[in-house]
Amino acid sequence: MAQGGAAGPRSARLLAREWPFLVVCLGVCLGLGVVVGLDRFRRGTLVIAASVILGAWLRALLPAGRSGLLRVRGRAFDVGTMLVLGVSLVVVALAVPPPS
Repeated sequence: MAQGGAAGPRSARLLAREWPFLVVCLGVCLGLGVVVGLDRFRRGTLVIAASVILGAWLRALLPAGRSGLLRVRGRAFDVGTMLVLGVSLVVVALAVPPPS
């Protein structure tokens, strides 16, 4: 029972460490909500792309101990992968013609 009281500070530390990943996930969820809920493919995809590019920027700037779950491999690999994905999503969003 004594562990129940320690969950508050522990979850606060987890949230403090994983906030970059949570911000990116919230942005992706928001973009998916725009795509599905509002039927706006281009806007939603651009929101998702912006979230992924923000993740790359956060991974590039934050120290390894503060980047949380954004840290998968080396810094250059993580940033490069997210930038390629983000830019690809922007290209797809702008290349797909609007429905007629």
